Amino acid sequence: MGSNIFSYLSVLISIVLGLGIAHLLSGVARAISRRATTKFYWPTLVWSFLLLVLIIQVWWVDFSLSKETQWTLAGFSSVLLIPATLYFMAFLILPDSADMHEAYFENRVWFFALLIAVPVFGSLQQFLVEGHVHRDLDTMVKVLGLVLSAAAIYFGSEKAQKGFAVVGLVFIVLYVLGFFFRMPFAA
Repeated sequence: MGSNIFSYLSVLISIVLGLGIAHLLSGVARAISRRATTKFYWPTLVWSFLLLVLIIQVWWVDFSLSKETQWTLAGFSSVLLIPATLYFMAFLILPDSADMHEAYFENRVWFFALLIAVPVFGSLQQFLVEGHVHRDLDTMVKVLGLVLSAAAIYFGSEKAQKGFAVVGLVFIVLYVLGFFFRMPFAA
């Protein structure tokens, strides 16, 4: 019964995550097709790639929710917060602009503020769906990511933002490979 409920609920999760992926892919395709007039900025492309990785990782990990049998509107709403946040982030990192550099710095604070919100929403989801917040290595790593995102808001120089793009690349790739390389099958 629980997996039938989750199958129904996961459709909306998948749609929102799919829209985020579609925006990222179409944003990059638009920039390439308009390459003569697009001012590329490599940190934008790095964060776009990392956002794609995070969206796929969320879809992958949400499979573990299939074992849940008691769903409430609050619990399900909390599950939708992360996909919705990632969707908004996709629009902030790749708006319909020919100048990636200008758009990056115009949207940087909002982008990283939403990146801070992702692990916070993850803890809210754990509490509302599972009844507790995990206290484990994964949570500690998410707190480190939250601190790095806050630093990316605070340190707004060009040099700092390029550094955060490199650190973000290493951090997120290691995080996903370290914690989520195998499918989280329900027990």
